[in-house]
Amino acid sequence: MPPGKSRLGRVLSSRAVVIGLGVDLVELDRVERALQRWGGRLIDKLMGPDEGGRLPTAAADRARALALAIAAKEAASKALGTGWSRGVRWRDVVVDPGPPASVHLEGGAAARARKLGGARAVVAMLEVRGGLVLGAVWLTS
Repeated sequence: MPPGKSRLGRVLSSRAVVIGLGVDLVELDRVERALQRWGGRLIDKLMGPDEGGRLPTAAADRARALALAIAAKEAASKALGTGWSRGVRWRDVVVDPGPPASVHLEGGAAARARKLGGARAVVAMLEVRGGLVLGAVWLTS
């Protein structure tokens, strides 16, 4: 990739049409507390076995990775225009925090993307700034 040209810029500067955009902020300390309280039950609710199995084992790294995934999943649900309804579930949005970050839609999320005009590309940007995690997802056709 040429210097100064991000994956996001490459995808969004093409002839693709943005059919959905979602942005979400997650407080890292809230995820840390939720993970301490609910542990594996929280992860099982939000992630399938493969996605959850890729989380780091060290507590701080695990909380950070989970916060990144939550921000991306929430942003994707907003880009789809559904939130967690109309057949779209947490586990339907699979996140790899990267680098580079990627989001894959399955099940109800993929079906919703098709209804919107197909998601030729799902572009994700994830960032940690202090105690906040930012997730942004673009769906393009």
